[in-house]
Amino acid sequence: MTTTASAGSDDEPVDWSRFDSYAHRAAQNSCRHFIRCAVDGATRRAVSQMLGYARTVSDGNAIAVTLAQLTGPCSLAPAPPDAEGSPRPAGAKGQTPL
Repeated sequence: MTTTASAGSDDEPVDWSRFDSYAHRAAQNSCRHFIRCAVDGATRRAVSQMLGYARTVSDGNAIAVTLAQLTGPCSLAPAPPDAEGSPRPAGAKGQTPL
């Protein structure tokens, strides 16, 4: 069985840059939910670290809130990597920067 690193560790196998597209930043800025959705890369990384800490201290309320942030209605799938395997920068392929 393969295991992955826990949220918040330095060897985490998540490519946060794939959540930094124009669409992700726009969705993060326009979220108006009571529990703010974690859409862009920086916010998702911070919430993932909070989730890891909440799991460590067994804080059931914080676990529920952070999971709601990560799976909220504003959430978007990660941007697909380009041919070289790196994510497309904002403004690429017809996107306009914020």
